Amino acid sequence: MIEVTDEAYEKLLERAGDRGGVRIALKPGGCAGFEYKFDYIDDLSEPDDLVMDFVTFKVAIYRMSLPMLDGATLDWTVNGINEEFIFRNPNEQSKCGCGVSAIF
Repeated sequence: MIEVTDEAYEKLLERAGDRGGVRIALKPGGCAGFEYKFDYIDDLSEPDDLVMDFVTFKVAIYRMSLPMLDGATLDWTVNGINEEFIFRNPNEQSKCGCGVSAIF
């Protein structure tokens, strides 16, 4: 399973508006092999998703991505004027130089 930090949770709530949650997946692509896919969603009924209920917000994870996301943390970082969601994932073997994709 994944963990969502308090900072990330607050930003998810703030940015999602009236959407019910977010879907997270790893998709083939990028220069290193897989890239994180992160979409705000209204419909949480995809049969291939595992849904984590955080009471006021849901996180749906594409089942095929679960082995590579197990133990990962979704965090929110602020670095100067840059703010973004990041994944801290112990399953990554390396990342590409641009930070878009990872090798598992």
